[in-house]
Amino acid sequence: MPEPRVLVVGAGPVGLVLACELLRRGIDVRVVDKRTQAPAHSRAAILWPRQLELLRRTGVTPRLVERGHRVDAVAFWSEGKRKGTVRIGTIPDALYPFAVTIPQTATEEILAQRVVELGGTVETGTELLVLSHPDPRDGGPHVSLRGPAGEVTYERFDWVVGADGAHSTVRRLLDVPFAAAPVNVAFGICDAPVEGGPSDRTVHYFWSGAGMIGLAPLREGVYRVAMSLPTAEGPPPPRELFQRLLDERAPGSGTVGEPEWTAAFAVRFGTAGAFRKGSCFLVGDAAHIMSPANGQGMNTGIQDAVNLGWKLAAVIRGEAPDALLDTYETERRAAAVRVTAATGVQTRLGLLGSAWRRRLRDAGVVVADRTRLLRRAAPMFAQLDTSYAPGRAPLLRTRGLRVGDRVPAFVDDGAGWPAARAWPVLDADAWTLLLWPGSSGRTGRSGRSGRAAEPERAATLAAELPDVHVADLAPLVSPALQRVLGRAPRFLLVRPDGHLAAHGALRGTAATVDAVRAVLPATATAAATDTAATGTAAATAAAARPPA
Repeated sequence: MPEPRVLVVGAGPVGLVLACELLRRGIDVRVVDKRTQAPAHSRAAILWPRQLELLRRTGVTPRLVERGHRVDAVAFWSEGKRKGTVRIGTIPDALYPFAVTIPQTATEEILAQRVVELGGTVETGTELLVLSHPDPRDGGPHVSLRGPAGEVTYERFDWVVGADGAHSTVRRLLDVPFAAAPVNVAFGICDAPVEGGPSDRTVHYFWSGAGMIGLAPLREGVYRVAMSLPTAEGPPPPRELFQRLLDERAPGSGTVGEPEWTAAFAVRFGTAGAFRKGSCFLVGDAAHIMSPANGQGMNTGIQDAVNLGWKLAAVIRGEAPDALLDTYETERRAAAVRVTAATGVQTRLGLLGSAWRRRLRDAGVVVADRTRLLRRAAPMFAQLDTSYAPGRAPLLRTRGLRVGDRVPAFVDDGAGWPAARAWPVLDADAWTLLLWPGSSGRTGRSGRSGRAAEPERAATLAAELPDVHVADLAPLVSPALQRVLGRAPRFLLVRPDGHLAAHGALRGTAATVDAVRAVLPATATAAATDTAATGTAAATAAAARPPA
């Protein structure tokens, strides 16, 4: 077996997703983790729709959905009254119009199994001791690893990724600064049966003058309970404290049974000074930490892993220049800052001290619910609003897709799930060129409309762009797609992570090829041009060759 080129430090969900992304693209990767066994408990307990979309391409979403618990909404209560609800099921272009609550330990188990299926291994009890020479001009990163039996090895890798959490060893050894600002609040959490608990398809946040408490269903009758505390010091909070605060902050919400585990921790916000240093990267909590409000931390890290995964694989395979990796930091830093700010706002909203501020907050939530502003907030909760377009404001309506936006799942107008939501055209491993034929606006009884498909054009473009998956959307034309893509013929070039790279009017084949090549990474464009030229020359020679 060839020497592994990539070392991933940390076998939590983020590190395992990155390993899967690399392995399924043919990249050798070594995953190490100093833990010898899974932790008895974990903070992360929910996967939002965007992560389910991305992990479907990794090959694990069906298992996660089967193992987890479906959640359709997030409800906000104050002083015993429901003020507003964010309904995940109302998002029209979600491939999975729901979230899944699942313990992090189960998520890690499923992802580790997928790593093995893809030909990789996870080495537990293996600790990173030394990391030097992150600059590739110095020969690439050199590391020292201590194995489970205490043996120490010295090895060189082409790339090292720190997915080793908030107290990252990789970050420390790289001497990357990390400014973590504490918030004057702590949280106590537990997984416990709650007899007489609220709806088991909704995450509930209860606000009161005494603090906040949240209930998220994990499985029938069992909930993740999270409560604000003045301090995280002392022993893990007992069942009696959870019950007392539930009675104070959400009267009548049930009886807490014996917890499976409990823990307390202080809330911090922070971002690493750099996400990349030479041939080394930081992902997940190693790069950013945020409030646990709304369960966004692990989900943000998964998007880090997917963003870095396809880019790193492209550079290693010679399909893109090293400069592509710089966009990992620019894109994911901005995204993490936005999510961190949003979780901070939600945390502060649940902890308002004065009565008049709480009344103002409650009135604002009620108005947002009645005016459907909360409905427009659903994609933000679901992380479906993640965009790398500059200046994109999640709650403001914008016309059409912009470069950097997530390309929506292509939704038919039929009823029911999942038959109504299909994503047959986006290739998980390649750049994808979508050909939209436009629509006349006239629909028949079937709801279909649009121009006839042009398979010849699609075939010609596929021949000219051999490294790009070409998909004609004519068979999928519907009012739903027309609302997203408009009536005029156009092309959309989609990145391997499902974000829009370019779009334009669908005119002649040559113009479309030129527009696509202008956006593709330089080395991929050169390779595609060489391949296309070779194919054209071969076809010309064959045509000129006299018959035998």
